[in-house]
Formats: sequence, C-alpha cells, structure tokens
Amino acid sequence: MNKEELFGLPSNLLINSSLLLLKQGLLVKHRPDLSATIPLTSTSTKYSKYLKLIKNGEGPKINSGIVVGTVRMGYGHHRMAYSVYSHAIDKKKEVHLHDLVEIESKEANIVKEVDGVYSSLSRYASELGGGLEWALGLVTSQGNVYSLQFSTMLANDLKNLLKDVSFHLPYISTYPINGQIAASCGFEKIVHLVPDNLPQYFLLVPKAMNLVQSPSSYMKFIDMGIPKENLAVAGHWVSFDVATNSIKDSEKRIKRIQKRCPKRLLLPIGGAGAQKKYILELLKNLGNKLRDKELYLFLNAGNHKGFFDTLKDFFEKSNIETEIISDTDSLFQFCKKNDLSENEKNLKPVTLFYFENYFEAFSTTDKLIRISDILITKPSELAFYPIPKIFIRRVGEHEAQSVFRSIELGEGTTECREVSHSMDMINLLCEEKNLSLRMNECIIRNSQNQIYNGAKFALDMALSMK
Repeated sequence: MNKEELFGLPSNLLINSSLLLLKQGLLVKHRPDLSATIPLTSTSTKYSKYLKLIKNGEGPKINSGIVVGTVRMGYGHHRMAYSVYSHAIDKKKEVHLHDLVEIESKEANIVKEVDGVYSSLSRYASELGGGLEWALGLVTSQGNVYSLQFSTMLANDLKNLLKDVSFHLPYISTYPINGQIAASCGFEKIVHLVPDNLPQYFLLVPKAMNLVQSPSSYMKFIDMGIPKENLAVAGHWVSFDVATNSIKDSEKRIKRIQKRCPKRLLLPIGGAGAQKKYILELLKNLGNKLRDKELYLFLNAGNHKGFFDTLKDFFEKSNIETEIISDTDSLFQFCKKNDLSENEKNLKPVTLFYFENYFEAFSTTDKLIRISDILITKPSELAFYPIPKIFIRRVGEHEAQSVFRSIELGEGTTECREVSHSMDMINLLCEEKNLSLRMNECIIRNSQNQIYNGAKFALDMALSMK
C-alpha cells in the first residue's frame, strides 16, 4: 500500500503557505492544547452490548475490538457508520464508535464549526436556490488536491481526538478527516469508506485503503492519479438488516404490485433539515391522494423539532388523519404490524415520526425502508439503498452523480428538480405496474451480485488486515 503523504501527488509551495495560514487561523480562534492528550474511554450504549461510544474519561483504555470513525455532519456519515457496525454487531464483534463531536474539546469545536457552516448553507441554498445554490454546488464538487492537503494538515493538529486509543486496532472511517486523524496517529489498519459517487481528492485518506461504491468512481480516481493499491470497489454502504433482507423485501413488494396494493411512500428529512419549502409543496400536491387513501405516507422528521411542528400543523389544517410515533417501542411495534406482507388496515394515511435522540432520528429510516414500497429522497447516501427510489432536488452538486449510479442499476428515477416532476414520477410508479416491477427485479439482481454488501466487504477487509 502507498504510504506517502497525499499519495505522492505534487504540491505547491505557495499554496502550502496559504493553507498553513488558513489552518493557523482556525487554531488561533479555538486555541487547542496540541501538547496535551485527551483521556478517552468507551461507554456502553443501549442499542447493543457490542456497541460502545468513545468519550472523554479516565475509564478503561480502548485496546480491543474495532473502531468505526464518523462525525455528526448531517445523517449521511452516521448512516455509513451504522451500515458498518450493524454488520459487526451481527458478527458479535466489539465496536467503538468514534464520533468526533462527542468528545468535549476545543479540537471538536473546530469540527463543529465546519459542520455548522455546511448545514446552514445547505438549508439556505435549498430554500433560496439561484446563485447561492450554484455557489454551494461549486464548493461541494471542486475538491482538488489542495483541499485534501488542507484536510490532512488540519487532521495532524486534531490528533488529540484519537491519540489515547490503541493504534494497533482496525480503524474504519466514514468521514475523511477521521481516517486522516487515524493516519496521523500512526494507525496501521485503516479502511476508509468514500461517500457519494463523485470522485474528489478531499474525500480520500492517504496511507489507507479507500473503498468506493461503484466501478465508475474507481476508474475516475485512478485517472486522478490515486495508486491502485489504495483503492478497491466494495459496493454500497447498506445496513445489515436492509442488505440481508433486500431480496425477500423486493419479492414482497412485487407481490404487493401484483395485488394492486396502494403504495407506501417513505419520505425522510435529511440531517441538515433542508428542502422545507419543496417538501411542503409536495405534501400539498399529495393531499387528496392521502385523504382518499390512494397511497400512504411515512414521513420521518428525524430530530428536527421545528420541522416536525410545522408538519404536524400542516396535516391538522389539511384534515389528513395522522399517527405520530416518537419512541423506539412504538416504532418497533409499528414496523412489526405493518410488514410488507400485511395489508393497510392498521395504517393512517400519514405516519409522522420524530425523535429527540440523534441515533433514533436517522436509523428509523433504515427500519422504515423494510416496510415501504418507494423511497422519496434527495440523492444522499440513501441513493445507494435497495428500494425503488424517486429522487427529489439535490442539496449540493456532488449529489448528482449518485442519481446516475441508481439509474445505471435500474432502481431509481431521474432527479426531480421541480415538485411537478416529482408528482409525475409518483403517479407513474403508483399507476404503471411494469415500471415498479422492473425496479424491484433490478434490486434482486443487484443483491445477487453483492452490490449492496459494501459495508460487509469493508468490515471483512479491516478484520483481515495484518
């Protein structure tokens, strides 16, 4: 494996100086103590006896198991981490989740600042469109080698977020700076999951094995000068239950199509809480179909309290019967009694989900996928999940390539930039039997070809590294 800084790609002395100044500005603002070591331990979670969370503390040191690195930036990177550790839990492997912003420190505040800026820009760009959307698209799709250089330089000064963990453990990163910090700390077994389907330098981790989700992404990275020994095609990052049941669930969807069951649409709100205007307009257009029970809607508001209140008020004023679920026990019971093999006798036209807890907010979507016919989503990491998909307006230009990947596999629509286009696609998939059938048949074929097993591939690779 290539162990050079920046994979041996050339850098520029003048740009190096500029990047150092930019990095120094962040350090001066937050003033982390680079000479100190933040004591870290891992604490139990209520989700599994095998899953632990790395936090500040003087407790037992982390010397066994595997480490899965992520950061609370939207839901996408945590969803990728979940895809990996759900497979690890199935293997009864001890997992330590390394969420950078869970560690109380000045270093974590630097990461939070970057996340805050991105989330705010995403919301404003999706609501206002125009020049701001264009500018955000430019920023999120122009990740040149200097953006990677800046990221690795910053990671070297954030080592305290990981330095107290044994570097002999396998480290699986789902956000670039996690893997870059691990490399700076001397971790020798690093597997990095590359998000999206648009190759950009800053999405990579030098000195690590970088796994991508598609052959086209792999070939473009090779053309960009990334060494072959640092790259591999793994498949899509999909959680254990969804991946292992993808064929069985698709077969159930096919039976529902043949019996002309009304479609169950799943619409999750993204982690940044963007697209409020678009979603409310879409719901207005769906109003009559929901009232007449021509279709059913599962709407996951995540942990966005303000958006949840807006949605709840909207359905009350629209006289659309709604069930609200906001605790884990109710969610499990709901999924159990509304399996895809069941009819809709237990369902209200709309089921609205909201959770204060971050984990439950994003992981609920994975559970609802297994009882839904169609997923309506922006082209986020959900674009790679095994369920027929209608893509609504993207947030950031980098998401466009994820749509192309789904179309290539035959299990998603084109991107619907306007609500009228989304309605056309909803009507088409609800009324045109053959199109829905073909999408599910493609998912079955893709599942047989192991396309949705990328997370399992990544875990197996990390565990086998010497």
